[in-house]
Amino acid sequence: MGLIARAAWKGVGEFYSSEGLTHAASIAFYALLSIFPFFLLLFSVIGGLTEDPAARDSVVSFVFRYFPRQFDFVSGQIDSFRTDRVGIGVGGGLALAYASLGVFNAMSSAVNHAWGVEKKRSFIRHRLFSFLMMVAAGAMFVLAIGIVAAVRVVEARWFSSLQVKGAWLDRLQGLGTDWAALGLLVVCVALVYRFVPNVKVTFAEVWPGAILTAVLWRIAFALFSWYAADLSQWSVHGSVAAVVVFLLWIYVSAVLLLYGVEMTAAYVRLRKAGGRTSGVNPATPPGRATAG
Repeated sequence: MGLIARAAWKGVGEFYSSEGLTHAASIAFYALLSIFPFFLLLFSVIGGLTEDPAARDSVVSFVFRYFPRQFDFVSGQIDSFRTDRVGIGVGGGLALAYASLGVFNAMSSAVNHAWGVEKKRSFIRHRLFSFLMMVAAGAMFVLAIGIVAAVRVVEARWFSSLQVKGAWLDRLQGLGTDWAALGLLVVCVALVYRFVPNVKVTFAEVWPGAILTAVLWRIAFALFSWYAADLSQWSVHGSVAAVVVFLLWIYVSAVLLLYGVEMTAAYVRLRKAGGRTSGVNPATPPGRATAG
């Protein structure tokens, strides 16, 4: 625990001294451009696999667990994807896939920069890796639907056997799904920390950073939802305000993600150095001094 605490503190210094805020802004910008093509592609694939509207409803419900409820422009577009099945051809699918790659390209570049990677992937390999990230993200959504559905079935059967009613029971019944969503977030973050950087790192080395990032993200989610509870408080109203708040939320999430990368990198370097710190860590990449 002491090593993890030291790595968490060093991660703050490393993130502050690097270009993490700039990369977080880049991720937020490309997320705004990529989110609708990605979900349109995702709903098209799900629509081709099943005709059940409940499947698409499950996707929408699960997606909204990671966004504050105030993003009307997001919910409106996703609802239209859900209700109106859109058929796309091969050319349309390729165009949507390419449009969806922006946020994954930005994320991959940011994570490798945080690690101080010198040997970067080539242009083709970088695009292919981003495509694999997009496919993995879609697969995680499909997996998440199954997990959330299973949790809801278990909750419904267990709570129905209690023969007790009340508002507190309704709130308690949703905790299982919330914890499942949080656990899946930990897994997704751990996969990003393990496979995205072009360096050798093990799962044992990324779990502390992934868990810390997920916990910080959950706290930030609660605070941000309370802060943005009423968009009428903003000086710019309507959809413009929603876009600004959406960008701000993605920016906050990207900051936490990249901080977790810096913390994980610091944790790995401290482990390799035997926990000794003196000036510039010998395991620190060239040009990146370890912050004290």
